[in-house]
Amino acid sequence: MVVDLDVLEQNLERLAAYASKHNLKVRPHTKTHKIPAIAQMQMQAGCHGITVAKSCEAVVMAAGGLDNILVAYPVFGEAKANRLAELARDRQITVAVDSLTTAQGISYAAAKTGTLVRLLIELDVGMRRCGVSSPEEATALAAAIGKLPNVRFAGITCYPGHIWNRPEEQSAALAVVSDKIDAALSHLSAAGFECEIVSAGSTPTAFKSHMVRSLTEIRPGTYVFNDRNTMGVGACERSQCALRVITTVVSTAVPGRAVIDGGTKTFSSDRLLSGTQAGFGEVVEDPTIVFESMSEEHGQLDVSASDTKLCVGDKLSVIPNHVCACVNMHDRIWYHRNGVVQGSWQVAGRGKVL
Repeated sequence: MVVDLDVLEQNLERLAAYASKHNLKVRPHTKTHKIPAIAQMQMQAGCHGITVAKSCEAVVMAAGGLDNILVAYPVFGEAKANRLAELARDRQITVAVDSLTTAQGISYAAAKTGTLVRLLIELDVGMRRCGVSSPEEATALAAAIGKLPNVRFAGITCYPGHIWNRPEEQSAALAVVSDKIDAALSHLSAAGFECEIVSAGSTPTAFKSHMVRSLTEIRPGTYVFNDRNTMGVGACERSQCALRVITTVVSTAVPGRAVIDGGTKTFSSDRLLSGTQAGFGEVVEDPTIVFESMSEEHGQLDVSASDTKLCVGDKLSVIPNHVCACVNMHDRIWYHRNGVVQGSWQVAGRGKVL
């Protein structure tokens, strides 16, 4: 797994320029890379905090010197809540919640520790995965949070991950998201609750975030590397995909086929959600080669439409479908400039699922 540092830095600068233009803060989701050094690069590019999914990821990022951490995931369980409460001794910790049960667990842990954790109420704006469904539910939960010790209601959050239109075709879907957020804000305000933070974000919608009227911050993750999904939905160009998986051809014995030494244990089995919705990655050297299927260690290529004559030992670089899941399969990422390797990063958050 290799990353082009120049492309990575350009991706960070591109989003920073957009956010500055539209007066939005950036709190990138570090689940994409799980590497504190890259999170520090994001902070140096102007981000005001970071996002993680799991409490153990928060621990890794805090150990790497990161502060102002949002856990954008419903944290349940005493050990997990205790981790976050401990981090809140010297870090600003915020957690997204959509139930009183979750809020109570975090409150209990923070009270034992004598720390304060901020809470964001998650709204379901169409993904139908997590989040309260109505302004009334959001307001009732905010009122309940207000009665708990050592936690503070700080605002609302949502994830428009259901929007897979091309950026130029996102206006209608984003208008629905904007209206749902405004309805919640209005209901909360009428009940005396003001929202310091209105947080949302995904990479496919990142550069149209200004169309959601009340946002204060955005949380894209994949943008740091980009991938085939991002490219397929038109949210980036191929030249903006910073990460490649370098593979070796290990078999050409079957006519019209070739096998590379990377399967589901290298790429993950995530399907393509955008574009053609077919295949498991793009072969950079020859996109007419179809990365058709995988088993654990075998990546099976259909080369029947390709003019490239592959031989055992040939190297092929692949842009993965979903870079976040792919990174989590690897211990280390190498980085280079102009093809000259300059070093590597340990994927410090790999396997941190608690």
